[in-house]
Parts: sequence; structure tokens; C-alpha cells
Amino acid sequence: MRGERFLLLPGLLFLLLFFAYPLFSIVERSLAAPEGLTLARYAKALTAPAYLEAWRNSVVFATLSTLVAALGGLFLAYWTSKLPLRWKGFLMSLYAIPVSLSGLVVAFGFIVLLGRNGVLNQIFASLGWPRFDLYSWAGLFSVFPFYNIPLFALALMPLLESVGRSLMEAARASGATPFQAWVRVLLPALMPGILAGSSIVFAGMMGAFGTALALTGFAKNLLSLQIYSLVAESTFDLPLAAALSVVLMASTGVGLYLLALWERRYQR
Repeated sequence: MRGERFLLLPGLLFLLLFFAYPLFSIVERSLAAPEGLTLARYAKALTAPAYLEAWRNSVVFATLSTLVAALGGLFLAYWTSKLPLRWKGFLMSLYAIPVSLSGLVVAFGFIVLLGRNGVLNQIFASLGWPRFDLYSWAGLFSVFPFYNIPLFALALMPLLESVGRSLMEAARASGATPFQAWVRVLLPALMPGILAGSSIVFAGMMGAFGTALALTGFAKNLLSLQIYSLVAESTFDLPLAAALSVVLMASTGVGLYLLALWERRYQR
């Protein structure tokens, strides 16, 4: 047993250097002041209208994006699981492509398609249809499902493969309608996987940065963009950025904790 404990040292060292120490540095920077420790920056982060709006926008954006990803990913995974094996493997490979792309690459791809002079917007204009505003909230919500839905489908596929088909067949054999089989049998069985996938998407969307910055700049008030503006713009204020970062991490942690509590109900 003692020898096995030494095998934990590389992982513990990695967590210490790349998680614990950076986190401690951020918290220390947010509290430090010439006269000692202060909570003034947290007071500003939690009371200033611009930062409160950014926090609210981030929470709402992450929550709605997670709901869209959960609904789209669930139906995409279920549809894929019913296909023949060769098509299933091919589509699973395709689903992995958006997940592996950089957010900036995805943003610029959508700009080519749906930007002000994008290919699809030019087609819309030629048909007399209104142009799609990619640089609005609707534009942001249309971009992130491009990789959130495939990510969700990839997370659910193993669970659907192992229990989904047999449960649906058993429910149908017992006289349940397709709707009853979905709601009363399949969804409760898949709920741990759905909530686990929701945790991944929610955490990613709370910190969404590259794609949002490329599409809207600072036109949309998100907490991640506020932090970036305090680090890289003329409003440079690293201690306040650290305080906002702690608020962002704490908010994300609370959301993940609530999802974990919900998940435990389906694991009993």
C-alpha cells in the first residue's frame, strides 16, 4: 500500500502547481492591499451595475445554452443509436470534429457564413429575406450549439448503447406508448448522463470567451469579457479582475454543485 501511495505524487504535484497555486494567487491578488487584506474589490464586483449585469448575463447564457445542448444532444444521440453500426461510427467521428475545434475557428467560420457579408446572408438578401444578425445574443446562441450538441451526444451515446434500446423494448412490450416509454423509462435512466453532460456544458459556457469575443467584442456584457477588459484594455485593474474571476469560479461551482445534488437523486 505504501508503494502505491507514491504513485499519487505526480497527480498531486500537478494539482498543486497548476490548480492550487494559481487559485491561491488569484485569491491573494484579489484581497491584497497596501494596508493589508480588503474585501473592497468583492464589494465592487457584487454591487457595481455593470458587473452585476455581466454576472446575470453569464448565468442566463450558460443555463439556456445548457438546456439547448441537452435537448439537442439527447435527440441526436438517440437518433444516432438507432442507425446501423457503420453509419453510427462515421457520424460519431463527425461529431468529434466540432468538439476539437478552437472557439476562434468556429467563430470565424460562422462569420464567413452568417457575417454581415457572409455567404448565407448574401443569399438571404438576394431572396428578399432579412439578414441574420450574427453579432447579437441570438447569434451567440446559434453558434455555441455547433459544438455543445455533438459534445452532449458523445457523452450520452455509451449510456444509450448500454441501456437505452433494451429499456425501450421492455417498455413497449409492457404496453407503454412511445411517449410514456420516453418520459417514464428512458429519461430517468439517462438522467445521470444528462446531468453529467450538463455540468460540462454549463462550466464551459460560464467561462465562454474566445467565440464571444470574436463575434461581439465587448458589445455583449459577459463576466469573462469583463475580466479580459480589466487585464488587457486601458481599464487595467488586475486585482479587480482577480476578484471577478473568483466570483465567476464560485458561481460556476455553485451551479455544478446543484447539478451534482440533482444527479444523486437518480443514482439511489
